[in-house]
Parts: sequence; structure tokens; C-alpha cells
Amino acid sequence: MELRHLRYFIAAAEEEHFGRAAERLHVTRPAVSQLVSDLEEELGTALFERLAHRVKLTAAGRALLPKLQVMMADLSQSLAMAKRIGSGKTGALSIGYGSLSLLHPLFRAAIRQLNDNLPDVTLSLIEMPTSEQVRAIADGRLHAGFMHFGPRSAAGPRKKSAAELPQDETVLERFRIQSGGLAVAVASDHPLARRRSVSLAELAKERFVVVPGSSASPGYGTLFALCQKAGFEPQIVQEVSTIASQLNLVSVGMGIGLTVAGKNFNYPSSLVVIPFTDVNYPTTFVLGWLKGRTEPVLDKLVAIVKELAK
Repeated sequence: MELRHLRYFIAAAEEEHFGRAAERLHVTRPAVSQLVSDLEEELGTALFERLAHRVKLTAAGRALLPKLQVMMADLSQSLAMAKRIGSGKTGALSIGYGSLSLLHPLFRAAIRQLNDNLPDVTLSLIEMPTSEQVRAIADGRLHAGFMHFGPRSAAGPRKKSAAELPQDETVLERFRIQSGGLAVAVASDHPLARRRSVSLAELAKERFVVVPGSSASPGYGTLFALCQKAGFEPQIVQEVSTIASQLNLVSVGMGIGLTVAGKNFNYPSSLVVIPFTDVNYPTTFVLGWLKGRTEPVLDKLVAIVKELAK
């Protein structure tokens, strides 16, 4: 039994005529008659009564028809859904992002365009640090993530932190959105707020709010190494789990914090971000996804980000 046997039966049953069924199917009348006969033979029962000018369903045919109509409708919907998924017009997409991503206009524009262009895609945005995003992508819990990376090694050789370990090139395919550098964030009324640049040594008497697990806003190992190189040990007044919390505490004068300097980042007006004159700590803002993974809806996201980045 093939699918066409069922299609021919449904057409003949709905038309109650082999000739009209043939016209509807764009085949010959003998073809319809033969396939219906083959189906009846395989089932071992008659599905039609052959009358002079038409055909009429038997009891078996009447029982079979509605079941096949539902089945064929489901099949048609399933094929259409598969086609839409294959073209990237529907499906599900889980995207990770960090606090800094919210400060970049490309992130907002990409999400807005994805929603506008693909309204049938179920989009889930999940806030998590870069280090967790990489693991989530590798585990299949995220399709992609907007991530920030610091250098593999800052201020000389040392043990790698958890924030640096995920930067393994064998794990991620990346598209670089923007490069940046390390800067210091201060409240808008801070004495340094009017400065265009600052040296790290000038921060010797300041209090630091740190995000220990962040590669874009280094804390502890990297911070101590940088400050010791500048001739002092940093005074840590508060540690927080996210850059958003860090920046909020900085804005109310709790202390200062290291963050990313980049021309396209839009920090709140309550903060001033000042680049360093003497710190070499390059950062990159990227869209990352699992190397070798290709899905139509993921490809759509990558294409949108690449186009916006131009």
C-alpha cells in the first residue's frame, strides 16, 4: 500500500465518481479504478459499490473515509511545518546574553529584527555569564549567545580562571561584533568623571566593586595582577555576581569598577566610563554558537547579526 492508494480512495469517495476523481487528481480514470481495486484487494473487502453512473461507499468505505481525511490533513500540516522549519521561518531559538549585551545597540536591534522577521519563531532569551553560556551551548541548552571575552592571558602567566577556560576555539564558532578595551566605570559625580583617560596607578586609593567570574570585568586574579604591576593592591569593597549589579553599585558611589570601553556601548547617564592609558587588556563582543551546528533558524540569527554589524 502506498500513499497514492489512499489519496485516490479519498478523491473517489468525495466525488462519488471515478471520472471526476481522475480529473481532480490529473490522472486517467483507469488509474483511479485500478488503484482503488488494488486497495480493496489488499484490505480484503469492497470499499465501493459500482453503480451505473457513479460509485457509492460501502459500510467499510464509510468507516475508513473520515479517518483517512483526518490523517491526510495531519500529514499535510506536518509537511508544511517541516518546510517552514527547514526554511527558518518557524522553530525555537534559545539565546544567552550578559549584562553588557544589553548596553550594546546591536543586541537590541538583532532581537527586534528577529521578532519582526520571524514572528512564528519561539524566542527564549536567557541571561547568564559568558562562562556559563559556553557550557550551555556545548550541552545543547542554548543555540547561541552574545558573549564578552577578555584576553587568554593578562598581566603575565598565571593559572586560568573559570572565565577564561571556555574560550577554547574548538568549542565555539564566533562572529566578532566589536573589539574593546578595559576601562574604569565611576559615578557621574566622581572626581575622575571629567577625565578622558586615566592610569591604573591613579586608582590606588579607590575602592573596587568586582565581578569575580567575569572575563569582561576582571576581578581577583587579573585585578590583583594588574594593580600590583601598577604598584598597589586593590581595596575590594564589594563583590557581586553580575556586571549589572556592579554598575548599579558604582552609580550610587559604592566604589569604582572595571568594565569594557567601546564606542558602541551605551552606559547609563549616572556612570562615566574612562579608558586606561596603561592597561593592555583587549576584549571582544561576539555572537557564539556550537562549532559545526547548523539549523535554519540559527542561520537566520547569524545572518541578521552579520548584516547589522556592517
